[in-house]
Amino acid sequence: MKIAFIGGRDIHKLGGIENYMYNLATELVKLGHEPVVYCESDKNAEEIVNGFKVIYQKSIGGIYLCKILLSYKATIQSLLNGNKFDIYHYNAWPPSLASWIPRLFGKKTILQGHGLEWKRTKYSGVQQKIMKFMEWFTAHTNTNLTMVSQEQSDYFLSHYHKKCSTIPTAIHLPTGNIKSNILEKYSLKDRGYYLYLGRLVQDKNPDYLIKAFIQTGIISGHKLVIAGSNDAQPEYVAYLHNLVKGHEDIIFTGAVYGDDKEQLLSSCYAFCLPSTIEGLAITLLEAMSYHKIVIASHIPANREGLGKSGVWCKYEDVEDLASKLSYVENYYEDVKWQEEANYERVKEHFQWKAVAEKYDNFIHNLK
Repeated sequence: MKIAFIGGRDIHKLGGIENYMYNLATELVKLGHEPVVYCESDKNAEEIVNGFKVIYQKSIGGIYLCKILLSYKATIQSLLNGNKFDIYHYNAWPPSLASWIPRLFGKKTILQGHGLEWKRTKYSGVQQKIMKFMEWFTAHTNTNLTMVSQEQSDYFLSHYHKKCSTIPTAIHLPTGNIKSNILEKYSLKDRGYYLYLGRLVQDKNPDYLIKAFIQTGIISGHKLVIAGSNDAQPEYVAYLHNLVKGHEDIIFTGAVYGDDKEQLLSSCYAFCLPSTIEGLAITLLEAMSYHKIVIASHIPANREGLGKSGVWCKYEDVEDLASKLSYVENYYEDVKWQEEANYERVKEHFQWKAVAEKYDNFIHNLK
């Protein structure tokens, strides 16, 4: 089938949605499909990546309208240009507001939920109400819905009486072929640091992690590495940097990709994900694939990823998070079994090949 993926940013700057589109499209090519990925960028351009076409659309309309406007642009242009897509796949609520258009032409559409967006603390009260309305609207105007976590599928069933298919995020198991000098660049030692890897946004709580790390007085020479960026909220990033003044054992690397990201994951002592809200974090699955202990907030999405494993903390609670950092430091042998358990869980449940096959089965049964 020919499938249009709409929504998300430049796939070469992989966030959660971008990672999902890139890897799912790559696997779908192997299954004989023809995916085309439309994504937001700083330019208008096209290229072929791993056998599928990527169409970059230059950002328009500002931070709040961009995803909606680009979705309408991609949808209308694809129809006018004669691209005979069988399926239009919209990532998250804002892009899916355009999904009614291809249905007028008899096309099948999919809404993919990547998280309960209205819960995100980066939004004001008014913005949260708007996101909740968009969620309600798209839930009632789309027939085919998929979610990246069972938590979201259960939510839609209980709140909107809409049955969703859970098609999770996934990873490729590490190959071991890493070429990076990032440890040397930041004077890091193998297993010499705790790692946060993700966007620097409030609902992921890197500030609580920094405060907890400082409170522990850490810790046998271990450092804390904060790997991520957020160009849209420079004031929050500046706030994080101000928190670490005078603490040379807390290191910011900025956003990392490719081998640098793999090296940080491979060499960390433990991975930290203290979020208030997640879809199903790919960085969590990646850390698990490297046999890493995970200190994670006790939220449904994290429990879904880790299963019976995990060192659980309360979100937005400095005291509790500090106690869990200290526990891992002092009693690592008590949780060492989780290294292998985490790897085996990812291997069994969260590999892209299996996820693509599940998606393939789903689209062959669309209404």
